[in-house]
Amino acid sequence: MNIADLNEWVSKKNSEDNISKNKDIKDAEEIIIEKTSENAQNDAPMATYSHSRISSFEQCRLKFRYSYIDKVKTDVVRTIETYMGDLVHQTLEKLYKDLKFEKLNELKDLIEFYNNLWKENWEEGILIVKKEYNQENYCAMGERMIKDYYNHYKPFNQAKTIGLETTDYFELDKNHRIHVRIDRLSSPEEGVYEIHDYKTNSSMKTQEEADTDRQLAVYAMGVKKLYPDAKRVKLIWHMLAFDKEVISERTDEQLDELKISILNQINVIETATKYEPTKSGLCPYCEYQSLCPLWKHLFQIKDKPEKEFTKDDGVKMVEKYAEIKEKEKKLSKELEELSNNIKLYGEKIGAKTLFGKKSAITIWSKEVMKFPRKTDVERTKLIKALKGLNLYEKFLDIDNWELEKGYDNLSEIEKEVLKQIGRKEKLVRLYLRERK
Repeated sequence: MNIADLNEWVSKKNSEDNISKNKDIKDAEEIIIEKTSENAQNDAPMATYSHSRISSFEQCRLKFRYSYIDKVKTDVVRTIETYMGDLVHQTLEKLYKDLKFEKLNELKDLIEFYNNLWKENWEEGILIVKKEYNQENYCAMGERMIKDYYNHYKPFNQAKTIGLETTDYFELDKNHRIHVRIDRLSSPEEGVYEIHDYKTNSSMKTQEEADTDRQLAVYAMGVKKLYPDAKRVKLIWHMLAFDKEVISERTDEQLDELKISILNQINVIETATKYEPTKSGLCPYCEYQSLCPLWKHLFQIKDKPEKEFTKDDGVKMVEKYAEIKEKEKKLSKELEELSNNIKLYGEKIGAKTLFGKKSAITIWSKEVMKFPRKTDVERTKLIKALKGLNLYEKFLDIDNWELEKGYDNLSEIEKEVLKQIGRKEKLVRLYLRERK
């Protein structure tokens, strides 16, 4: 079977089996990568990448390793958001596929198709993170998105459909290729192509996000490679939850820069030796959460009965640590108040050292100049002043500690300039020692 036949098989399989789109894509990627290697025995092997593969590495290196290197299987089938999104995609694919055969589905027929997919493909292991909602809520959300889309675009004659759920790929260089997986590719007029991407996200994509989005820009690169007559490629995100479009385009120069950026990131991926986990808001949706060092202990204890839970060594140590930290917090507050009283008392009696029975405290103080930190709005003035005084390199891109420590050794002119930007502050330190 050659690559073209394989792509056709994958496309047919996705349509006929009604399996999860994301799962099929990942399986198909692995098949194509293996097949590509077989076909390239006499040439250098060509690694196949996708936007999702690169994004996985950027989001969490450990997840990337589990998924693409170790190929770890878990009991989590997918999240319900992914499940709902897959079925909405399949329903819209059916709409446009049938239109190519001059068949316009009624809305009720598409909703029936969607609901049948939901019932037939539902399985245990689909993860619902937001426990306040159930599968009926998510199913209804998908229905609403399909209805809104249908009523918005009927009779669907805005452009000619060129491809649906495409499985093309193009070469980035002699060693790497990348997948072009477009939900729908259309052409409203000669030389103009439109990349349509259906998003079921519950958050609206901003114009800024669209203008810097990599995924559809990669697809635009692919369209220009595959269709040489493409003078313009419009990137269109259908934000189905809001019944709105977000549209963007890329210049040839932007696409050239993107290609370099992707190849640089691929180099980072291929030379990586460490795969540390990254904690983020995506963690609850990760199928590898129970294996991750950041979360695995939680999964070991969360379903234990109360008695077993409280006997767990990890639980006991965490509780003890939290108890001590709370005491430390209270003591720190007391210590801070006491320190202030010692400083005030020393000033009151004109003493630099206070004595107890066995200990003594020395009160050290010094007036120093403090300068704007990196987050301060006055920072630019400081940079300008240092450059004007030829001091910028001396203080290593403004190491505040070095600048404040070295201020007294500057010339009077330098001090006068910097005094306009900084502020005087009195530092007071307490040093405890044994009394001799």
